[in-house]
Amino acid sequence: MRTLIHQIKFNHGGHFIRPLTERMCQHLVSEYQSRLWPQQLLFVPSHPKRIRQRGFCQTQLMAKQLHKQLQPILGKATPNLPKTNPIIKMIHSQAQHTLPRKARLTAPNKSYQIQGQIAEHVALFDDVMTTGSTIEACCKQLLKAGAKRIDVWVIARTPDKPH
Repeated sequence: MRTLIHQIKFNHGGHFIRPLTERMCQHLVSEYQSRLWPQQLLFVPSHPKRIRQRGFCQTQLMAKQLHKQLQPILGKATPNLPKTNPIIKMIHSQAQHTLPRKARLTAPNKSYQIQGQIAEHVALFDDVMTTGSTIEACCKQLLKAGAKRIDVWVIARTPDKPH
């Protein structure tokens, strides 16, 4: 998993997105059997400077592919993927994977803002969750913007390291 995500982010390995999101799609369909699907699918965005450096935002590409794969299965129940993601990364920071744990916990605190409509029930998508601080920062902003329920969808979770 680590290798695939690394290839996507740093080596233009976009062809690895589909197999990852297919697996996630299967997992979500089995998990949501008797639950209500979110109304909206949002992704944790990269800062515009990082997007210019890489040439793309991997979470946006993954969210689009996941949405595309969910549509034939869910039909009208598919969470809406807005044309413009209302979550904006305002502060450019050092890449999370390069920071020590303590810095990762505080880095994203004021980095994200919401600009746009938020459904009451949203799915927040990210590729990798390490400490959870980015997800937490985005969730706080989504709740302030009117979300009542947030389901967190991540492709991978890094293992906890002993402190």
